[in-house]
Amino acid sequence: MLAAVLLDVNGTLTDPSAIGAVWGRPDLGERVLEHAVSTATVAALLQHGEGTFREHLSAAVDVVAATAYLDPHAKAQALERAASLPARPGAADALATLRDANVRIVALTNSGAEAGRATLRACGLLALIERVLGVDAVSTFKPDPSVYAYALSELDEAPNRVALIATHPWDLAGAAHGGMRTAWVRHRPRVWPAVFPTPEVQADTLADLANVILAYRW
Repeated sequence: MLAAVLLDVNGTLTDPSAIGAVWGRPDLGERVLEHAVSTATVAALLQHGEGTFREHLSAAVDVVAATAYLDPHAKAQALERAASLPARPGAADALATLRDANVRIVALTNSGAEAGRATLRACGLLALIERVLGVDAVSTFKPDPSVYAYALSELDEAPNRVALIATHPWDLAGAAHGGMRTAWVRHRPRVWPAVFPTPEVQADTLADLANVILAYRW
């Protein structure tokens, strides 16, 4: 039986389109986040994860603004938006559904723990979450295996009793590598990369995914 869920924050619980909205291009928010994740992943692989995810977001804003011919002077505003993204539609209801079923709810963010708490507080979700775990505790970034091992040690639960909820296939692949269960929320039409282990459950929205998780025979 499932005892707990770990939830990714950036892009999963929160909507990055607000970053791109600074330029009137909400679609670019996802691209900024993807660039930040790619450089953070390289940093983790090269064992240079002592920086912050905000630094990777800053570099990503520079890249996206330049390649899309956008006003570089809006960078400060874009980073401000990135620190206080709105919650995904139905996120609060999904967390409440899981909590009411006595499933522990813990956030695992690629940001530092305090930055993660600030983001979740700003979007109104913090009160629904037992604890926020950040990668600053292990000085690297997801999907480094040490991040998931750290989260499991803090939960004090067996991997097969914990599921990661994320919208990023690479994050779920990291969780599966660590023996955890996996739950994919798509948020938009997407195709799962065939090179990664197939997620055990999936849905288009967080609200639907919460119900699927509770109905699944773990």
